[in-house]
Amino acid sequence: MMFRRRFLLLGFAACLLISPAPTTSGGRDNRIWRLAEARLEPALLSANLEPLVPSEVIDFDGDGRPETLSLVNGQALIQTGKQIRWESPQAWQVRQVQIADLNHDSQPEAVLLVWRTFQPWPIDAWLPHGGRIDQFHNSDGMSCHLILIGWLKRSFGERWAGSALAQPVTTFAAADLTGSGKQFLVTLEAEYDDPPSVPARNLKVWEWNGFGFTVVSQEPGAFNQLVIARAGNGQLLILVP
Repeated sequence: MMFRRRFLLLGFAACLLISPAPTTSGGRDNRIWRLAEARLEPALLSANLEPLVPSEVIDFDGDGRPETLSLVNGQALIQTGKQIRWESPQAWQVRQVQIADLNHDSQPEAVLLVWRTFQPWPIDAWLPHGGRIDQFHNSDGMSCHLILIGWLKRSFGERWAGSALAQPVTTFAAADLTGSGKQFLVTLEAEYDDPPSVPARNLKVWEWNGFGFTVVSQEPGAFNQLVIARAGNGQLLILVP
């Protein structure tokens, strides 16, 4: 799976480099972005872009034996060899997985993009103006979430689980965009009842704030894919054709 993904990403980068480039002022390409001083900026097209391929293997529990994170028919699996150590609930529809450290605790987590049956905040039933997330789901009653799964001393479980997102994420990536050693969350977002053929509407970069994620910068547009690539100078760029 990793070699197939690497091939696809390299093919995508090659197409980006040879296709006509919609540019903004200064010759910068609005399909290529960089994070500079907490702001997304169009970046210059580089002939030396190398797409990053996330690892699927890491030692989650620190026992010296690597685990593998995989996505099989909408279910996320963490395995040591052939032994399944954790699997996502059958009720979850997992769309994407990646190993990362988005909460900056120096421990790897499996980041999951999940669709599941919408549930309102329990506290909303007691507040005079509850129902603050009541519209965060599609017409089938399914909502989109980001969930971090990691090692909890004796077993795998949720390290963090986000509430239903206001706009569903179509794809995400985790990367150290500034060279600070801390990873950011990069997302493409749509509307809940958008057909699959409709491009995502927003590109966003998020950072961990200690208890959840805060938007650092965002750009509206029409985005079909998301790839993180390394330029010749070592900087990580966001590619969104």
